[in-house]
Amino acid sequence: MENSKIPLTLNYLGENHRIQIIQGQYHSLMSLIADHLAIPGFGLCCGMGSCGTCVVQIVSPYSQVKRNVLACGVQVNDELANMIILIPDKVY
Repeated sequence: MENSKIPLTLNYLGENHRIQIIQGQYHSLMSLIADHLAIPGFGLCCGMGSCGTCVVQIVSPYSQVKRNVLACGVQVNDELANMIILIPDKVY
């Protein structure tokens, strides 16, 4: 669905930031996070999926299943709708 709105929650330092974005607005989950939250050191990489500075957990609100992903490699599309993105407080 082009131009559909995607609601999701960014959780950083225990605070939830509910946002709605338009599909196609961001190239990757990393660019979305960097645009909405000022996190020192987050995503300072080449975007090639190898350094790990953009590791986040995606949590399904329905099943509470968590999966670790590199945000630079995650496309922002309908699959992220209603998901909770847990951003660690330390970049490794």
